[in-house]
Parts: sequence; structure tokens; C-alpha cells
Amino acid sequence: MHRHGWTLLFHDGFVSLIEKLAKSVSRIKQKRPHELSSNATYKLYAALSHLVMDVIPQDPNSDRFRQGNTLGTEHRHWRRAKIGRRFRLFFRFDSRSKIIVFVWVNDTHSLRSGGSKSDPYALFTKMLEQGNPPDDWDTLLELCRPNPSIFQE
Repeated sequence: MHRHGWTLLFHDGFVSLIEKLAKSVSRIKQKRPHELSSNATYKLYAALSHLVMDVIPQDPNSDRFRQGNTLGTEHRHWRRAKIGRRFRLFFRFDSRSKIIVFVWVNDTHSLRSGGSKSDPYALFTKMLEQGNPPDDWDTLLELCRPNPSIFQE
């Protein structure tokens, strides 16, 4: 998938959440379409889609996505996009190859399964230390796919 001159790739950590959100949104559209625009799941899905398809590919190196040493100095190459006050979308990019890899979004389930409710950065750092997602660029690319089923070009 290509957007704004960048190739977009997706790690399973991102794909699993976005596919769950897409299924939930589809059910809401079928059963309660009048509630769609005010539904929190729909709003998160729409925000993620907008970030992934338009905002981030326009300038993945934007200062607004940098996080300094939040993940530690060894992980400064990781970026994050904020979605409201609660959610963070983590990604990496390579300017030479023009590739952006979307890796993970903190969600309620992942926070309950071992992280602090208020600190997606600590949980993501722990994930990196455990190797999922891998911090090595080439290994990360091997584990990613170009088109999650919910995104259409």
C-alpha cells in the first residue's frame, strides 16, 4: 500500500487491533447505524485510519511524532502518534527506502494484561525488550505485511 510517496507496512500487533475495531464498527453500522458517529470504537477506528492513511505519511519525521527518550535512548528511532489523551500509535520509518511500519496501539486489553493503565510507553518498552516487535529494522520488515484486510487503496 502506498500513501503520499511512502510504502505502508503493518506488524501483527497493529493489524490485530485494527481488524477487531473494523469488525466492531461493521456490527454497529448494521445494528445501530444512528449511533455510529457518537460511538467510541468508531471514533478510535476513524482516528487511526486518518493517522495511518493521511497524517503520518505526509511527514513521519514531524516533531509531533518524536518522543525523545521516553522509551530510552536506545529506542529514539521509534515514533508515536497521540490519539486523544488515552491512545498511542507506535511506528517506525526509513527515509531512504520510504517505508513506514505501523506496529502497535495501546488498547484496553493490552493495558489490563500487564501494563499500567496510564503508561503505554512502559508497556511498549517492555514489548521491545522482549523482542515483539523486534527493534532491528530488517527483522521488523520481515514480520510485516503490506495490506491489512480492512484497508483498501
